[in-house]
Amino acid sequence: MSVEVVIKSPEEEKKDILREYKRLLRMAKIQSKEELAVIRKAFKIAVKAHDGTRRKSGEPYILHPIAVAQIVVEEFNLDYISIACALMHDVVEDSEFTLEDMLSNFNPNVTRIIDGLTKIKGVVGKDSSMVKAQAENLKKILLTLSDDVRVILIKIADRLHNMRTMKSMPERKQVRISSETMYLYAPLAHRLGLYKIKTELEDLSLKYTNREMYGDIAKKLAATKRDRDKFIKDFINPLKAKLIEGGLEDFEIYGRPKSIHSIWNKIRKKGVSFEEIYDLFAIRIVIETPEKSEKPECWKAYSIITDIYKPLPDRLRDWISNPKSNGYESLHTTVLGPKGRWVEVQIRSKRMDEIAEKGVAAHWRYKGQRTKSGDMLEDWLEQVRDYLQNPAANALEFLNDFKQNLYESDVYVFTPKGDLMNMRAGSTILDFAFSIHTELGAKCIGGQINNKLRPISHKLKNGDQVHILTSTKQKPTEDWLSIAVTSKARSRIKSHLKEEMRIEAENGKLILERKLKQLKAEMTKDLTEQLATHFKQGSSLHFLYNISVGNFDLNKLKGVTIINNRIENLVERKAKPIEEDKYSDRISQDADLMLFGGLNNVEYSLAKCCSPRQGDKVFGFITITKGIKIHLDSCPNAHEMKTKYPYRIVNTIWGKQETVAFLTGLRITGIDDVGLINRLTNVVSNKMNIDMRSISFDTIDGVFEGLIKVYVQNNKQLKSLMEAIKNINGVHNVRKIET
Repeated sequence: MSVEVVIKSPEEEKKDILREYKRLLRMAKIQSKEELAVIRKAFKIAVKAHDGTRRKSGEPYILHPIAVAQIVVEEFNLDYISIACALMHDVVEDSEFTLEDMLSNFNPNVTRIIDGLTKIKGVVGKDSSMVKAQAENLKKILLTLSDDVRVILIKIADRLHNMRTMKSMPERKQVRISSETMYLYAPLAHRLGLYKIKTELEDLSLKYTNREMYGDIAKKLAATKRDRDKFIKDFINPLKAKLIEGGLEDFEIYGRPKSIHSIWNKIRKKGVSFEEIYDLFAIRIVIETPEKSEKPECWKAYSIITDIYKPLPDRLRDWISNPKSNGYESLHTTVLGPKGRWVEVQIRSKRMDEIAEKGVAAHWRYKGQRTKSGDMLEDWLEQVRDYLQNPAANALEFLNDFKQNLYESDVYVFTPKGDLMNMRAGSTILDFAFSIHTELGAKCIGGQINNKLRPISHKLKNGDQVHILTSTKQKPTEDWLSIAVTSKARSRIKSHLKEEMRIEAENGKLILERKLKQLKAEMTKDLTEQLATHFKQGSSLHFLYNISVGNFDLNKLKGVTIINNRIENLVERKAKPIEEDKYSDRISQDADLMLFGGLNNVEYSLAKCCSPRQGDKVFGFITITKGIKIHLDSCPNAHEMKTKYPYRIVNTIWGKQETVAFLTGLRITGIDDVGLINRLTNVVSNKMNIDMRSISFDTIDGVFEGLIKVYVQNNKQLKSLMEAIKNINGVHNVRKIET
């Protein structure tokens, strides 16, 4: 991919830098000369630190931190300290400036935030990898987040600007960074209530990971915009008049389109086409009213709306009475609008709208003003603090547990005293017990749900009243990790298990020491680790534990030669990242796949999780024992693989060898008609010359649903077949299903 780079003179570049810096100052709400002085000093340090450094696009690097600072102001409305830190967010990491220099020039708040934004260098260890480094850095950021939320907001602003300006990067880096963004940053923005930022990050990620789908949806949205705008106008006009008539005067009402990523998600999950998605937009009503009258005013608006348009009862969502755990407050309903189309309506106050758009940033600005949604967010931050303070919280374990909690919805339950508690959806009685107190969780044997006895694995539902039952004889077991879903419960269980293991391992240490003396060897930490590696016992802790409980036969030590307290001929095998850049791009014309990176004539197979077809956009993933697995770019596991193991990704395209037919299923729906099956088989077998393996149809009240399984050679042929079937009289929809 070639990108045009515009060459500018030093004078022109200097003008660009000053213009953007002055724009930043105009955007910032500077309260005093002292605040301005801090920003100016930060700017001068950033200019000096990045002098001579350029981005991939060719522009001076200093334009990036200025743009990040602009996002911090425009999107989050943060203060002068945040602006200064955004300007210097890469200074310590990329230049000779140190944290001590920061402390000598600025107050401790600035230094602490800059420290939180500076990546940990030299992360080492036997499981050292890119994901290990990422996990350690995320943990470091969140440690600072627990005290100062500005750290993570600047980090998200940094990622947002990188995503906005990524067209100059090589395609493989675009895909890797986009996958990382989808895997971690978009969910994190969601959890912090930054819906506008989350939406943009998701759309930009889709743009680089699935260009064809992104372009197709964007094109169709543009083509249908006029019809959509007319429908929104017809919906709003009578409603606006009724709201004013009902006593609501200071409000905004407008239509808001769904994001491209949201539309793609529905197409993917529900197996429908773009044309079948009815909710391509939502109507939003934002009421300007004092906080004490927000709730009655929003319900008044709801009453007026449902007087005009019939509501769908089971689609009412009251997040005003019970805000989401990320602080989101709003009243949602779905009503039947003009032309019999269902429309989602969101009702909220001006304050709620700001929190919905800016999330934790708005809460930070309202610090000191207690609100229900702010308290919910504080509760979540407290959970993060609590988890990070647990010494057993390994960085990789933390990343996995933390990631699982980001996108989950909530469930609301009650304590025996009637206190409302917000839990992650899918939480069990065991999770609830640990959320109350660690010791209560450790002794939990079950619970009473609405006065009915239930086991610790019982999943909680909205409105449940939970009473925990305990026993002094109870203690956590390994099985509990398959029951608990919340970070707090899992971390506490792991902590208990590790403590039990340490106690048992001390006994194993004494047993091993005696055995090694018999073999004329001395017990050392290094030798214990060598033995654990040699016998594939995992860590030395697990090795000593297994010795103590009798899971390891000490007679195996007789087969090991120990010289100078080292195992002879011990070969430590470590997976080495594949450095693709060291190879020239070569193509194997003899393989079904042309593999880039010098990996020709290797064993490969098609992944079953996404079933790629010839012609689909794919990538290769190097497995430990099964060669290369070929996955779709849109595979559900793609983001995680590309984020955690980027060095195992191989750029892959289809080769020119004779194609192989793949079995594919098509589900067809429509209105039943005489001769329909005959017309269908004629199109498939005669006109398209495609082999059909099976066909089955079922008709209820004149509406049919059929399933056919056919052998197609590539994606292009499959698309042609689907188009041909859609054109058959009576057919309403055709979609591919996994066989």
